Amino acid sequence: MSNSNLNPRCVRVGSKDIWIVDDHQYVLLIWGTLFQNRKQRRVLVSIDYHPDTNPPFWLWAYQKAMAIDPDREADLVEKFQKRMLASLDPLDLNSVRMSMGQMRNDEHINTAMELGYLSDYHMINCMEKHVYLRGSHYLVPENQFGSLEDAMFQSIELPLEKISTEDLILDIDLDYFLRPENFELDLDQNSIFADLVKQAQIITVARSKTYFDFLRADEFTIQKCEEKLIGLLEKIIYKLDDQKMTS
Repeated sequence: MSNSNLNPRCVRVGSKDIWIVDDHQYVLLIWGTLFQNRKQRRVLVSIDYHPDTNPPFWLWAYQKAMAIDPDREADLVEKFQKRMLASLDPLDLNSVRMSMGQMRNDEHINTAMELGYLSDYHMINCMEKHVYLRGSHYLVPENQFGSLEDAMFQSIELPLEKISTEDLILDIDLDYFLRPENFELDLDQNSIFADLVKQAQIITVARSKTYFDFLRADEFTIQKCEEKLIGLLEKIIYKLDDQKMTS
């Protein structure tokens, strides 16, 4: 996997790997690598402005179907989606990498479910509380947008007791954060986000610059947002590592 400034690159913080991508669908390569190495499906906790749980290759399949025969759109969409999924080998990351051109940045989670990289997901977002056959969605109240405080997690009724027993991937999209103050987290008063960081096998971060620039409430750059998030993760991870050494 490349460590370039594009997709993806890794920041090692203490005992944790933080993988950063420009476009959210590229986290699929990271989750696939973890699956290859451990042969174990993980549970995803994703924090994002958008729900990012559209079906695999839906837009590509829809556009292709409409170009061929709009009257058969539903059947053709399903056919093209199945054809793309059939071309992917969960243990061959090159086959997954080759599909990135047909995948949008809101289709990777259910693709990961189809490939067996994930066994379940918890999608925390600011737009939709979807109800699907698999996975769970949690709608953040408007007055909590961008928050990582315990009050936000409690307001959405995230099932913490259930999640605490799972092997997690923690996934964060920078477009969730609206202002620098979102990262001023008092860790003595707020422990839920720190617990998710502690439990995560890896952390993936999507920069999503176009969406970030559209949603930000202040003069807040994508570079500053990334620095703030990494700084908060460093604070949490180094504290956790210190606790391990002294216990």
